[in-house]
Amino acid sequence: MAADEARLTFERIADDLRQQIRDGELRPGQLLPTQSQLMQTYKASSLTVQKAIRLLRNEGWVIARQGRGTFVTRSADFEDAFEKVAGDLQQQIYTGILEPGARLPAREVLAEHYAVPLNVVTNAIALLASNSLLRYPGELPGDEVYVRDWDDHGFATQLVHGRLVRKIRDGSLPKGATVTVDGVIAMIGGDAEAADQALTFLALEGRVKKIHQRSGSRQQTAYVIVGGEFGTEVPVPVQSANESLDAPQREFPAEAGLADLTHRLERALERIEELEERVERLEHGGQAGDNG
Repeated sequence: MAADEARLTFERIADDLRQQIRDGELRPGQLLPTQSQLMQTYKASSLTVQKAIRLLRNEGWVIARQGRGTFVTRSADFEDAFEKVAGDLQQQIYTGILEPGARLPAREVLAEHYAVPLNVVTNAIALLASNSLLRYPGELPGDEVYVRDWDDHGFATQLVHGRLVRKIRDGSLPKGATVTVDGVIAMIGGDAEAADQALTFLALEGRVKKIHQRSGSRQQTAYVIVGGEFGTEVPVPVQSANESLDAPQREFPAEAGLADLTHRLERALERIEELEERVERLEHGGQAGDNG
């Protein structure tokens, strides 16, 4: 059987579209034909076309834009997509959607959720891991990626700092309010060392002012809120494009195990379909040989 004949239909569709992009027939930024148009052009099912587009998206040839369609990738799209993924994951950690110790969904699930290439997700995870927000077994991002836990001091300090900044900026901790290390632990979590260091960072940033209070015969350190309408929200240099403090967070499945199971089931069903297609071709090829 010829190599081209052995390839599955969705692979041949992806090959053809990939070649059109290389030849300049589909230019960077150009809208890809709709799913219906591709189904008609290649005489293929909806599922087959979706798999071809997913393959091209995972490889970085195209990028999906919600409500607008799928476009041939431009160089700027990678940066925009990277900022979107890294910024959103970061915000989910700091707002508590992703709790300390939580496992992230598989990279394929995240790529599907954000409609970006797999390498964009991998790079976003690597950045957040290098900034002490995420961790993963081994030296490279793999299938298992976790939010760091409270016992990781660098992470705990960042998390307390980020959540305090959000409370200052949204008014939960108004100007003039007083906080202490014990109060921060009760309000946010973590330990005394992380809370004290986070408050020290806020003082250096000019968001709080350190004072000394007397409680009976005991003197304790406290911090008065000065404000927060300046600077960055968290010490990781990524931010979602056009993000508003009041904008709703984009949530992906909270239970990574359920997301992974769904992903694996979908891929298993697709592999079964691929095997059935290959068997059918082999049978047809055998019958053609017998007839010859």
